[in-house]
Formats: sequence, C-alpha cells, structure tokens
Amino acid sequence: MDRLSQLFWLWMLFFAVNALWALAQAAVASTLGARPVSVVLGFGPTLLSGRLGGILWAFRPLALGSSVGFDDPVDGAQSRSRLLQLSPPLHAAVILLPWAVQVGIAMACLGPTEALHQFLSGFAVPFQPALLPGRVERFLALLQHGELLTAWGLMSAKLAALNLLPLPALAGGTFLLLPWRKGYPVWAGLLGIIGLLAAVPWVLYVLYVIITVLF
Repeated sequence: MDRLSQLFWLWMLFFAVNALWALAQAAVASTLGARPVSVVLGFGPTLLSGRLGGILWAFRPLALGSSVGFDDPVDGAQSRSRLLQLSPPLHAAVILLPWAVQVGIAMACLGPTEALHQFLSGFAVPFQPALLPGRVERFLALLQHGELLTAWGLMSAKLAALNLLPLPALAGGTFLLLPWRKGYPVWAGLLGIIGLLAAVPWVLYVLYVIITVLF
C-alpha cells in the first residue's frame, strides 16, 4: 500500500470513528427525548448539507471530529440546549453511551480481552509522548498490510479512552460537570482553557509524528 493509500485509509478510519460516534449520540439522544438540531460530520467548510427528519445534516472534509448540536434559539442571540430537558442520568447516558458503542466496535474487531486492554491503556497515551512514534509506526504498518479491521478496532478503543479523560472539552469532563450543566462556574472555563492549551501542542505533535513516519 503506497503513502497516498495509507493517508486515504487513515482519513477513512478517523471519519468512521467520529461519524459513528455522532450517529450514536444522535440516536441515543433522540431515543431519550432530546432530538438533535444538527449533526455535522467532520470539520472545515461544508461540502454537503440537507435536512432529514427535522435534523440538519452536514458533511465536512476534515475527519478530525464531528459534532451534534442540541441548541434551540431563545430570544435572539441566546440559546438553550435540549439536553437540559433530560434528567441528569439521561443526560449522562447521552454523553457516555456513544463511547460505549466505540468500545463495542473495538471488541467486535479485536476481541473482548484485547479491546478492553487497548481501551484501558488509551488513558495513558497523552502522558507517554516518547512511545508515540513507535505506536504510530505499528498502526501505519497495519494499514500497509491491509489489516483494516484491526486498525479500526485500535482507533475506536484509543479514541474512546481519550475522549473520556476528565477535561471540560471532552466527554469525560462534560460528564463530571453535569451538576453544573445549567451554568458552568468560572473555574470550569479556566480548566477548559488550560486543557485546550495542553491539547493543541499534543495534537500538533501527533500530526508531526504521523507525517514523519509516512514521509
């Protein structure tokens, strides 16, 4: 498999994980009584968009994440999330169950024992930067040899773990902040800024390692 093919499959795997998370969250929320306003698959400029079932769907090219919107406009510039209509336990289910789906996908691809191992070890990934080049090399080797199911399982397990870390911008932090969901305190905003400042260099380092290994 050449470099262009590896990049394509890397994009496809990132998109698959993020798109399935968004679809799972939209399905869970709708089932529990908080129908989404929008589902955006990917980042960047909108390539395709349309309404289906009262939800605005949009496709964007950068496969680094997706988003599900629940905000209804109230009095002009203000908005209110439909998730606030749910009880805290149901709101927690909307946050956590989509990532449980990703762990389930990892189990289907890798087997239960290996998937749980990869998921639990994923929490330590941001704190082990020295191990990242070797991990990226092994992951890209899976793509090189056409082991796409294994690669999908690994990515699903690792991204599920990363998103459950207790940072305000991630699912884990959102879950821990549920007691303040109707009005986040100032310290939560400060933690979010600190988390963002820490995350940006780490993401840039990951991209650097991927580019270095590929080229």
